[in-house]
Amino acid sequence: MSRSSTASASRPPTGRRPSRPRRGGRLRRVLLWLTGLGLLAILLAVGVFAWAYNRTDVPEPNDFAEAQSSILYYADGETELARFTGGYDREAVPLSEVPEHVRYAMLAAEDRSFYENEGVSITGTARGAWRTLTGDGLQGGSTITQQYVKNYYLTADQTLQRKFTEVIIAVKIDNELSKDQILENYLNTIYFGRGAYGIQTASQAYFGKDVSELSVEEGAFLAGVTNAPSLFDPDYAEGNEQRAEDRVAYVLDGMVEEGWLEPAEREGLGLPEIQEPSPSTAAQGVEGYIAEQARSELRELLGVDDAEIDGGGLRVTTTIVERHQQAAEEAVDLYRPTGTGTDDITVALTAVRPGDGAITAMYGGDDYQETQLNAATDARVQAGSLFKPVTLVAAVEDGVDTLQTFEGPTPMTFGEDGTEVNNFQDLSFGLIDLRVALAESVNTIYVQLNEQIGPDRTREAAVDLGLPEDTPGLDTDLTNVLGTASPTLLEMTNAYATLAAEGERATPYLIDRVETVAGEVTYEAEPETEAGVERDAAVDTTDAMTYVIDQGSGMAAGDLGRPTAGKSGTSENNVSAWFDGFAPQLAAGVVMYKGDGTVPMQDVAGLEQITGGTFPAQVWGGFMRLALDGEEVLEFAPRVGTGGPTDDTPTTQEPATEPAPTSEEPTQTSEEPTTEEPTTTEPTEEPTDTEPDPTSPAPEPTSPAPTVPDPTTPAPTPTQPAPPGDGTEPEPTG
Repeated sequence: MSRSSTASASRPPTGRRPSRPRRGGRLRRVLLWLTGLGLLAILLAVGVFAWAYNRTDVPEPNDFAEAQSSILYYADGETELARFTGGYDREAVPLSEVPEHVRYAMLAAEDRSFYENEGVSITGTARGAWRTLTGDGLQGGSTITQQYVKNYYLTADQTLQRKFTEVIIAVKIDNELSKDQILENYLNTIYFGRGAYGIQTASQAYFGKDVSELSVEEGAFLAGVTNAPSLFDPDYAEGNEQRAEDRVAYVLDGMVEEGWLEPAEREGLGLPEIQEPSPSTAAQGVEGYIAEQARSELRELLGVDDAEIDGGGLRVTTTIVERHQQAAEEAVDLYRPTGTGTDDITVALTAVRPGDGAITAMYGGDDYQETQLNAATDARVQAGSLFKPVTLVAAVEDGVDTLQTFEGPTPMTFGEDGTEVNNFQDLSFGLIDLRVALAESVNTIYVQLNEQIGPDRTREAAVDLGLPEDTPGLDTDLTNVLGTASPTLLEMTNAYATLAAEGERATPYLIDRVETVAGEVTYEAEPETEAGVERDAAVDTTDAMTYVIDQGSGMAAGDLGRPTAGKSGTSENNVSAWFDGFAPQLAAGVVMYKGDGTVPMQDVAGLEQITGGTFPAQVWGGFMRLALDGEEVLEFAPRVGTGGPTDDTPTTQEPATEPAPTSEEPTQTSEEPTTEEPTTTEPTEEPTDTEPDPTSPAPEPTSPAPTVPDPTTPAPTPTQPAPPGDGTEPEPTG
């Protein structure tokens, strides 16, 4: 090949430029644009930050405690019922009272560069922002200054706007306050769990000592638990103890790494001994049972934990009506049994609005600090004759008229196994209708009725009325009409509320509305209702239940001055005594039991035996008079009937035995009190696993001696109890 041809081949074609320079020019222009845009973005961000910095004032940290506590209100949404602020009063302490090793432990746990940084961690803030954008929430990355700002000044909302405001205020505070001032404020405001805000209250909550007395390992634990109290408090949940040990080790090792703790001192240190938690300030007295029930509902409805409830600034409106709650406390105080053998008797009361499910009153015990078992929602004792209306409503649904008559001899034998059923005091009755038999609580008549319709229908009706299907003892035995099942008081009261609502069943609820401290509504209740039992069956059963109060075991409730219906119940051996009833606009129930719910209430309070027709009926009557005072008097719907006997049909005859017939729970004419005792010669189901957990003895009552109103006169006002009575029933009429 010649030189000329080689040279010619190496030159580019005539009229064409090399491509590489042109590509380089475009790249340079792109880079210049990107650089310009980047600088512009930086300048814009700096400008926005400077603008926001100048316009953002550091807020005053006043009313911090008010802002962080969660408050429960009565149904009016204004009157405070209780508040969750933890078990201790907040108490700020100067930094000089906090031992140096406790301060270093906090730095090792949360911000090891605290004294060097400018109050903000850029990488941590960016990481937190990214997690917010990706849906993981604002997690970690904050300096102590940022945490102080978040806890002291702002809400816990997980938003980018809140994070941006936090950064601006953190920078301003870092420029205005010394590091020691920031650390002191932080230690006095950070949440440590157990309702404790601040290092001093936390020291008392976990170790029962002043902060100045904290050891190295105790300080390490408190520093570590702030990260997530629900994960590191050993008494909060199973598995927390191991996590707490690991967390304490992390803090102690960090102190060694930073030169704040000698390795020799580190040896042998670990998780310190921690005392058991005390109840929060909301969990005190009678209101404590409401507060803890509200706490339980908040966890379920909102998915929040105790830390957020205690310190999240929630504003919770409950369904509790202040007048109803006061009526409950006054009625229990006035009419509860007092005297010999009553020091460990538990009295509980609850009220439910028919057709809605709102719980308007709750008396779960005398003091939550003394006994944590809520006798209104958790205690389970046999319901006794409260189940007779359940069988009756099932029978009416199946076409039985409440005017149908039965004879009530005693004893009677039923079933292939020869189960023997007796009436109270072995009294026999002649031909009486189902209304009078309900008022007199004639066991043999209602077992006959249960046999006629099938005991599976009684169980089905109980569920239709609102009892859970898994209620202990809710079986299909023939004697289930005698109340061998053990529901809670709230469950049984709500079942009767279904009758009051003419068959409409509602789900009970306590939380009506939840707001943040900033006023944002995060939850609003919508009553859950559905068809329970047939309307006509509920109406006719209600009509029959009015006889209980007018002429039967409920006469001790006294004259309420309005239509009411109800039923008493006493379990075998008097281990539980009930009275449940309702007016058209309010259902209420009362239960009493002794000790753990297995102790017979016999030879107590001057009575041979406590029955549902004695003290429980009095408490119920006293409550209903006070709670409904001033409210409209409403009538029950008239009896429908099924085309069977008419009201002109004789409803009673003379009993087949000489003694005047009485029922389960006498009203007041004899000196020997009695009870219904739905028993057979073969014992009914024993309340073994269906009883409440053992409870602490109730404080010695100081209220006036219990009384029974004269059934022939209006009941006395609760401030003037009638003379003591025993609750015997009158002879049936007709």
